[in-house]
Amino acid sequence: MTLSIREAFGKELVKIGKKNKKIVAVSCDLKDACKLSFFFNKFPKRSFEIGIAEANAVGIAAGLSMSGFRPFLASFASFITGKNVEIRTSISYNKCGVVIVGTHGGLIGPDGATQSSVQDVAVMRSLPYFEIFQPSTPNETKQIINYTAKNKKPTYLRIARNEVIEFLPKNYKFKAGTPSIIYKGKNNLVISSGPILANCFAAVKKIKKNIGILNLSSLKPLDEKHMVRILKKYKNIITVEDHSIIGGLGSIIAEICAKNKLNKNLKIHGIKDDFVDSDTPSSLEKFYKLDIKSLEKIFKKFFKI
Repeated sequence: MTLSIREAFGKELVKIGKKNKKIVAVSCDLKDACKLSFFFNKFPKRSFEIGIAEANAVGIAAGLSMSGFRPFLASFASFITGKNVEIRTSISYNKCGVVIVGTHGGLIGPDGATQSSVQDVAVMRSLPYFEIFQPSTPNETKQIINYTAKNKKPTYLRIARNEVIEFLPKNYKFKAGTPSIIYKGKNNLVISSGPILANCFAAVKKIKKNIGILNLSSLKPLDEKHMVRILKKYKNIITVEDHSIIGGLGSIIAEICAKNKLNKNLKIHGIKDDFVDSDTPSSLEKFYKLDIKSLEKIFKKFFKI
């Protein structure tokens, strides 16, 4: 059974909203696409439609936070993270407990470059005090939403529109800051997060070799000492992301390796310094070599299998 990550987000927020009356929703005329519509329908008095005015929505969400609420502000990642000045000044500077939900990151399909965000993680990583999470499956999405609802820190959630099969173990537990090893493997390690992790998982299964897989859904915070202990066990490491190779997941790993003087054979695989094209998601994955077949070839070549 598959379920879109954004739908898992919307439905779980309703469940949390039933128990916690401080949870409120803020929309920028995209509540259906971002799946805030579930919350709007259930709790109309705690739902605020601001319209096509993301900068205003950021200010309103900050004000709601200062008034004791935990706002979930959702819009397309490309639109909402583009309001960097407002987020920086109103939310980050004041340490406002706003959860910014950026949907439609990565290879979203025919909507094209203006609505498909592949720079959002890089933008949000640079802001002080923000936590950043990118769930990979519906179950992990639910766990992360529950964590962020109870937390008080400024938060950015990168929520994909992709439908993803639940491939993580049934006993999987999300813990903020902690990288999660799916397969231990030996010498060779694949690191990914978000919906592309499912493709990495499938590619490794097809290769049928002893390759490790790490799920890095907690991009910030990240327990650096824990991460270093993991990286030391592997010789060849490849990061895979549906985001720019500048400032994203690969950059995080490269920074850790450089800071801790880890001499590793590291490859960063993702979107080059470019915008993405418009096509079906499956065709885009093939074009950017993020589909299962392409990843299988890349892994074999890099790991010399």
